Amino acid sequence: MRRSTIRGAWLLIGPAVLLAVTLLSPGGSSSAEPVAGSAGTDTDLPLTDSAVTVKGRGTFDDLTITVNQTRNLANQAVSVSWKGGTETRQGPGDFGAHYLQMFQCWGDDDGTVASNPGPPPEQCQQGATAGQPGGVFGTTYPNGFSLYRIISKTTLPNGDELKDIGVVDPRTSNIWMPFRAVNGQVIEVQDDPTFNPAVQGGNFWLNPYYDIVKTNEIAAARTGSDGRGSELFQVNTGRESSGLGCGQQVQPVGDGTKKVPKCWLVIVPRGEPEDENEGMGNFEDEADSFGVYSSPLTPAAWKNRIAIPLEFLPVDSPCEIGAEERRIVGSEVAISAIASWQPALCSQGDLPPYSFATIADATARQQISSSVAGGPGMAIVSRPLNAASSSAQSPAVYSPVSLSGITIGFNIERIPKTNAPPEAQALRGVRVGAINLTPRIVAKLLTQSYRSQITVGNQQPPGYEWAAENPVALGGDPDFLRFNPEFELLQASGRLLGGLLLPPGTSDAAQLVWEWIFSDPEAARWLAGEPDEYGMRVNPAYSTDASTNTNGVAFGSPIPNSFPKADPYCYQAPNMGPGGSVTPTPLCGTDWMPNTRGLIDGARSTRMGNDEAKIVSNPFAIVPSDVWKRDVPQAPGSRAIMTLTDTASAARFGLQTARLSRAGDNGAARTFIAPDAAGLTKGAAAMKPKSVATVLEPDFAALVDGAYPLTMITYATVKPLSLDATARSQYAAFLEFATGAGQNPGFDFGDLPAGYVPLPAALRTNASATVALIKDPSSLVPAEPAATTTTAASTTTVVVGASPGVTNARRQGVSSNGSTSTSATGGTSGGTSSARPTSVGSSSSSGSSAGSSSAVTEETTVESAPPTSAEPTENTATVDETTATTTPEADAVPPSTTIAATPTTPGMKLSLNRYLIVLIGVLAIASAYVALEITKRARKATAPPMDDDDLFDDVEEDDVVLELTGVRS
Repeated sequence: MRRSTIRGAWLLIGPAVLLAVTLLSPGGSSSAEPVAGSAGTDTDLPLTDSAVTVKGRGTFDDLTITVNQTRNLANQAVSVSWKGGTETRQGPGDFGAHYLQMFQCWGDDDGTVASNPGPPPEQCQQGATAGQPGGVFGTTYPNGFSLYRIISKTTLPNGDELKDIGVVDPRTSNIWMPFRAVNGQVIEVQDDPTFNPAVQGGNFWLNPYYDIVKTNEIAAARTGSDGRGSELFQVNTGRESSGLGCGQQVQPVGDGTKKVPKCWLVIVPRGEPEDENEGMGNFEDEADSFGVYSSPLTPAAWKNRIAIPLEFLPVDSPCEIGAEERRIVGSEVAISAIASWQPALCSQGDLPPYSFATIADATARQQISSSVAGGPGMAIVSRPLNAASSSAQSPAVYSPVSLSGITIGFNIERIPKTNAPPEAQALRGVRVGAINLTPRIVAKLLTQSYRSQITVGNQQPPGYEWAAENPVALGGDPDFLRFNPEFELLQASGRLLGGLLLPPGTSDAAQLVWEWIFSDPEAARWLAGEPDEYGMRVNPAYSTDASTNTNGVAFGSPIPNSFPKADPYCYQAPNMGPGGSVTPTPLCGTDWMPNTRGLIDGARSTRMGNDEAKIVSNPFAIVPSDVWKRDVPQAPGSRAIMTLTDTASAARFGLQTARLSRAGDNGAARTFIAPDAAGLTKGAAAMKPKSVATVLEPDFAALVDGAYPLTMITYATVKPLSLDATARSQYAAFLEFATGAGQNPGFDFGDLPAGYVPLPAALRTNASATVALIKDPSSLVPAEPAATTTTAASTTTVVVGASPGVTNARRQGVSSNGSTSTSATGGTSGGTSSARPTSVGSSSSSGSSAGSSSAVTEETTVESAPPTSAEPTENTATVDETTATTTPEADAVPPSTTIAATPTTPGMKLSLNRYLIVLIGVLAIASAYVALEITKRARKATAPPMDDDDLFDDVEEDDVVLELTGVRS
């Protein structure tokens, strides 16, 4: 969580502006004057016990740099702040002089600076920011070689001197600083100057270890007028940057073994152009025209470098390789916590590795319900198993595991409008610290309703008159501006501010978001087709009115558990290539705003300003698949991108998080609540149990001040009676640790990562009770059945109600969905991203059937009467988890086979014998009627006697259920 102090106030111009920032309320109205900095400028991360402060050298000895965390690092963001610098000067472009360049390096101290040890320049991941043919465009980057590893040219005055420390490319006379990877491979020249995109084959970029997309370097960081600045730097482990190998035993040593390389954050301050361009001929003589032109790897710049050691958590798992694992599946919301706990658990005695695979929540519930041999023994979900598909023979129990939330994470850097006042211009490039969103605004971002989301290929589709009055993106929406007035001063209408980076597939998280939206009257009316007070309309593909929905069905019935791209429009570009022989592949909504690979990936992409959309036309394409190229990451100082993620992932990558209003708070002065510790704790207090007494679920009608509306509690779901004693003991040990020592916040293995809140005492008490049940489930064993009566309703099994606090699980078909499943032993299937540098898989699953599926039988039961001697009828069922508008309970029994179960009281648990009294009376009346008929006329034959079963021949099966339960199926 962020510190409460305003560390970023240094960028504000004058006491009046600072006072305005202090006094402005979060729920500003449209009448408020836009104030520069009112959205906050403090985006630094909290200092940790490993924070380091380092002084500059030489002409930069007044510079002091602080990094908030330098130990126990994973793939994450760290905060770099500084003071004592000189204000960044423009010309040419935004970075002409006095800025900082940052990159990550590996290697032992090169011995050149005794007072500040550091690595050699050839072992730094730098030079890929402009790594595409023609370089980068625009004015937001520094000029010339400052983006490259080119330290000079043989034709320049200092060329003779520098060619001895670099590699000369005779084709261009460029002198390159080579890159040496941790495995010893050397890349001498980074790009091929002869590459011709019009010719098939070949590669422009020659460095296989990092490129324009993968690099984590910061090409330029701005210093404010008071000499201060701040950046968020994404540090990479060896998994993300194999050329550095941080946290992995990959560096060869003399005896043939390998060690973990030493890693560094290196910062090179840049000064006056004439000093930086020394020995570069005209670039020095006309320095003011060129600005800083030289590479940060040149000796003149490198002598001022500041190196800060970085220590990573081990990427290699401490768990025994090849050991038998305990499988856990479920929600990605819990993955960062589980990834932290897993290595600590492996170090405790004889516990096995716990492998965790993120899959769709409904699929996780199915797998626990089915209890198939070899299946997982524990699922992590936020909602319980479907009570309608329960089995008292093996009830499920629930233990809370984590408390966090779903959030809108963002990375927005200020781009002032040309007519913005000077105080706003002075904040150019500074990150926005806070935004306020209502359910209706989030609904707009999710429904392709801003014009930037339907202008696929930069062309608005014909027949979309409904969008005529809709804003392009957030920055033009009065509905957004009235709660975020500073944005009236900013340009905020790019493609990535008209929608969100969204995770694929189905999830409880998606259902939570939609429930919050549909619970808000203002948002519900808008989704039904009513324009907002400013004239903006919902995209008809998302209309909740079936008569106006272009897809012919009402969106939101049932509540969706995914984020579909429902608009059908696809842009077809004109034919291209020789003689128009190449027909480009269509661009659709999923291309224009592609899904992420999950919550973690969305946060990582947002930090880097890179959505990986392949939407840039390649005029040299000769086959359709080559027409659309990947867009480059957004330029520093002008990033504007948002994602739907979880609070742990947002904290890990240093994203700012939106403050949300509760559903139903539709007044002019609304309260916006942050997903911080206070908001999440109160959010948990606003939850209530629904179908299961021990599982808290969202209650949007609850009025708890300060409760964050998208709070999530994940629960471990276990069926103890389906496990053997060893499995029960090991799963119980996992939960004891997770809900005990694992709730202590920190950065080491075993700690609770940032973005989670320790479980409140009541939830930890519930966890202890569940652990006791898992260890000793004897109290869950069903009682001996009472006397039974068999009826002709052979499709119905009547069972005793489940014990308090548990539900009964239906066995059902389980679809393999192609998710990542990575164990603590390092085995991986699918993606490679992980929440911490352990081997827990983190790729989000879509829940679609991508592999083999096993159809398992289900039991249809009624819980309101004693059991009969009839065997349950088994019905094979399969589930399609990919349907966009299904709920997480897609595993529910189809309506044609479901027999609704209702809670019962002792007075309702009646034997069929009581009904037989009435039936015998009916029989007596019928007999008398027959006798009467005999006296009236002769019979040719005597009717056969009636038995009890005959009495039911003309009674519908549903009527029997109605009599027994009071509810018609």
